[in-house]
Amino acid sequence: MRSLEELRRKGLLATDAAVSTVVERFGVPGSGDNARVLEANVGHGFRFEVLADRGFDIGLAEYRGTPISWRSPVSDARPLSSPAGNDWLGRFTGGLLVTCGLRVAGAAAGSPLHGDISHRPASHVRSAPPRGRALVELGADIDDESIFGAGLRVERSISSGLTPSGQAWIGVDDGVVNTSSLSAEIHILYHLNFGAPVILPGTEVTIDARRTLPRDADSTRFSASILPATVDEVVEAVYLHEQASHVHLRTPGGHSVAIEWSADTLPYLHQWIFPTRGRWALGIEPATSPLFKKDDTSETERSTLEPGHSRTHRLRVTVGEAS
Repeated sequence: MRSLEELRRKGLLATDAAVSTVVERFGVPGSGDNARVLEANVGHGFRFEVLADRGFDIGLAEYRGTPISWRSPVSDARPLSSPAGNDWLGRFTGGLLVTCGLRVAGAAAGSPLHGDISHRPASHVRSAPPRGRALVELGADIDDESIFGAGLRVERSISSGLTPSGQAWIGVDDGVVNTSSLSAEIHILYHLNFGAPVILPGTEVTIDARRTLPRDADSTRFSASILPATVDEVVEAVYLHEQASHVHLRTPGGHSVAIEWSADTLPYLHQWIFPTRGRWALGIEPATSPLFKKDDTSETERSTLEPGHSRTHRLRVTVGEAS
C-alpha cells in the first residue's frame, strides 16, 4: 500500500490534512473540565491527545483507530492547584503518559503522591506545520518554580510518525533544567499506561533487565513476563527492573509494542500490573530513582541537578504487527 505522503506528493490527495494534523480544542470528553487539548493524528499511525493543562502529558492514544492507552474509571480530569496526600488518584484518568515528579514520585511522607507536575499547565505551547509529512511535532515548557526554593523546568517535545517499515511511533524528549541558583533534588517517573483491547491477558513481556525484584508478597503471586487474567479482588503487582532500557510486548492479538528510553538518565524501570476485573492495566514506568528499596540496607536514591544544569530524558513507543 502506498503511503499517504507519497499519495500527497503525486497529487492524489487534495490537502496536507489527509496525511497528518494537529488540531486544538477545549474540553476532555467525559469530564467537566474545559481544558486545552491538542489532538494529533498521523494517517496509518497514532492519533493521540496532548493535555496542555495537565503537564503536557499524553491522554488517549489510538493505533489505527484502536485504543492502546489504558483509561481509568476516573472521569474528572481537572488539575488540582495544590494536590496533597493521595489526591493524585482522584485525578488519575489514565492515558498513555502521566509524568510523576519533579521532586517526588511514589509515596513520600509529607509529600503528595507522585508529586504535582501533572497538575501544572504548560506554557509556550507550539506545534510545527506537518507540510504533508507523516510526522507531527509539538512542544511546551512546564515550570515548577518556588520563591524560597530551587526552580525546575521541563522543556518537552512530543513527536509521532511512521518507521520505514510502516510501524507507528510516539516519542517524548524532555530537557529538565535547574533554572535557579540552588541545587535541586529530582525524582521523576514516566507512568506509561497500556490496556485492552490491544494489551490483553497472555501478553508476553520481555525486559532486558540485569535484576528483577518484586515489591511485596502480592507481587510474587503473578508473573512479570506473562500478563495475568482478571481477578475478583483489588490487588496489584509491582516489580523493579534494574539497568533495563527496553520492553517488548507481544500480544495475543498479534500486535508488537516496543518501549525504549534513555537508560543513562532513567536507570530504573518499574512495572505495574493491575489485574482487578474492571480495572485491568499494565504500567511501564522508567524513573530516575527506585520507588522502593532494592534491599534491606539501601536508601532511596535521588538525582541532584546543580544550578543552570540540565539533563535529558527520552521515551519512545513503537507499535506494529508482530512478525
